[in-house]
Amino acid sequence: MRHKKTRFKLSFFSQIFIKRPFPWGYTLLFTLVFCLSLAVASCNSQLINNSTAKTQNAPSNLTRVIRIGHQPFGALFYLKAKGSLETRLAEIGWSVEWTEFAAGPPILQAIGKGKIDMGYAGVAPPIFAQSDGVPFVYIANDSALPGSIGIIVPQDSPIRTLADLKGKKIAATRKTAGHYLLIRALTQGGLQLTDAQLVDLPPPKAQEAFVRGEVDAWAIWQPFLAQLQETMPVHFLTNSDGLMNDRNFYLASRFFASDFPDIVKIVMGETRQMATWITKNPQPAAEFISARRGMKIATAIMLTKSRRYDVLPIQDRAVEEQQRIAEIFFRLGLLPDRIWIEDVIWKQKLAL
Repeated sequence: MRHKKTRFKLSFFSQIFIKRPFPWGYTLLFTLVFCLSLAVASCNSQLINNSTAKTQNAPSNLTRVIRIGHQPFGALFYLKAKGSLETRLAEIGWSVEWTEFAAGPPILQAIGKGKIDMGYAGVAPPIFAQSDGVPFVYIANDSALPGSIGIIVPQDSPIRTLADLKGKKIAATRKTAGHYLLIRALTQGGLQLTDAQLVDLPPPKAQEAFVRGEVDAWAIWQPFLAQLQETMPVHFLTNSDGLMNDRNFYLASRFFASDFPDIVKIVMGETRQMATWITKNPQPAAEFISARRGMKIATAIMLTKSRRYDVLPIQDRAVEEQQRIAEIFFRLGLLPDRIWIEDVIWKQKLAL
């Protein structure tokens, strides 16, 4: 019996490969590299996902920062030292960056330049900032006490009345509460702005000029007033009683307040708790400021009692008073155009 030989028909591609040998070594190498690349990419993707999850969940990997400007005294100064705001915000992935300023105008300038997100200033700086087009909003205010600001002269100065300021050099920081107090005081003394020489200096420089006798009087607020009284006897020509309500305002960048209202509310809530502690514990608060600023404890107590450390949602009365101040600045030619305070009031409800 003859057996037939089975013939296998090669496919078209097989025939081609037999006739034209293919570099199998390169093919194998390419396949191995490709598989390894997929494996590595998969591992890297998993690592990235894990890392991202850890960053989102762990307070130690903070991704956002709120920048707050404060002055040498006040609830924000205490809040910074206590560190409670950092603890509270770390729970939701935020950190805090603090910057100290000597007065309100540079705080508003920093907000305008996008260098800080929130700050604290007196009655005048926000008005000038609004006129200059700085994008900010009023968030809250504190209450006023007349002893927190005044116009002083050396104890042995012959100047004893506001009318005596005619022709004198008076140190004040332009666009601040001290500037506004000086305007009101000169008017009270029957004088005009042109009857005295305003020497525009920031508080530390103004204090140096006052001590050296380069100016005759100084319109200044706390804590600079208390610090000066430690080393130099002074005479008060007037405080703010009957001339102005020297309150301060908590402010925020309009963009930040719009984008992160919950963070603003947390900051104000922590600030209010701090303010309540200062009010209920004036002695420990004074000891704290004494140690931090190197001032006598008696001076620190006087300083602590010179303000009301409350944090209030912006009040209608405060808005009305700000509008009156803005109108005075406008009539005196210190503002180029009339402004409306209501335009820059934060509309969110602040539960304090």
